Amino acid sequence: MSRSFSHITPRYVYDRLTVMLEERINPSNPWLTSTSVRLLVELIKPSDIGVEFGSGRSTVWFANRLKHLTSIEDSAAWFNKVEKLLISDQVSQRVDYRLFEDESQYANQVNTFQDDSIDFCLVDGKARDKCAFGMLSKLKSGSILVIDNINWYLPNDWSKSPNTRRSKDGASTETWRQFLHTTQDYRRIWTSNGVTDTCIFFKP
Repeated sequence: MSRSFSHITPRYVYDRLTVMLEERINPSNPWLTSTSVRLLVELIKPSDIGVEFGSGRSTVWFANRLKHLTSIEDSAAWFNKVEKLLISDQVSQRVDYRLFEDESQYANQVNTFQDDSIDFCLVDGKARDKCAFGMLSKLKSGSILVIDNINWYLPNDWSKSPNTRRSKDGASTETWRQFLHTTQDYRRIWTSNGVTDTCIFFKP
């Protein structure tokens, strides 16, 4: 199978270099679009209860801004690395850090949260469709749901990021189609840096 390099245009190279520069300047920021990170700085409150599927730099970043964070990871090696970061940053006491290498157990963690109990959720790991859809009932009214690499799963006709789905493609799975239908009345801010996209959904 041949690999496509059609996305490697001058614009993409510029966008990619910009992202690399931003990551170098802000090494502790989550691996989300810079626009979404700036928005989250304003949106997240110290009293918020948060959940993230897929840990990383975001885990420490959110732990410093939330009252409590539950973080769910599927890689043992990555789990051990991030756990050390939480301890060194002295925020481990505010994080319920869980490791589930089995995908079904990982996705089923949505059922450990009560309905209308979560202020913030980031979906940036495996089984994103199941995690994102399952968390909708767990989020409070007025809460936010953040999905990274959203362009891989839901259609967008203006994004320039590679592998973006278009209207003619529709959602990537049946669960994503259900998610799209359920969130049709949600306000959303879809951000893109030309390399990847992050979307923030606001539950009514």
